[in-house]
Amino acid sequence: MADFSSIPNFHLKIVFIAHFMLISFGSMGYWSSGSYLFYNFILILTLLWSIHRHDADEPLQMAIFINGISIILDIILLAMRFPDDHSASERFSAAMAILHLIVRPFSALYLAKLLQERSGASGGVGNLFSGPRNRSYEDIDRNAPANSNQGGYDFSTAQQI
Repeated sequence: MADFSSIPNFHLKIVFIAHFMLISFGSMGYWSSGSYLFYNFILILTLLWSIHRHDADEPLQMAIFINGISIILDIILLAMRFPDDHSASERFSAAMAILHLIVRPFSALYLAKLLQERSGASGGVGNLFSGPRNRSYEDIDRNAPANSNQGGYDFSTAQQI
């Protein structure tokens, strides 16, 4: 059996392949519009971006956001443009688009889990778009307190050149 743990971003690549296949099958019919291809192409780009930038959180955040918006757009598209003819290719394409709509929430939750693992956060989905909070703030306008008992280097103890 192959060891998949040595492949970087293996789980993200599986999500990418699943979305790619379902988008390809869903867009085979004549019923799907250019908008279906457009927002799914943007999703594919953000997934590729998150595979490439495995150290950043923003690509995964964008992929989760676009995947969530795509759920609403898929519902609207299927309600407005569901195929009327009963050819096998149109039914197959519509069935794959419906299957993709069913898979989307699960992939969004899985991407959120991958984002939490990537960022090291231990919260729920509530801190999804809050960004990293472990950065300390340093006020550069405030003067640093002078501590004279440390024997530090200042102008009074400086040697002339």
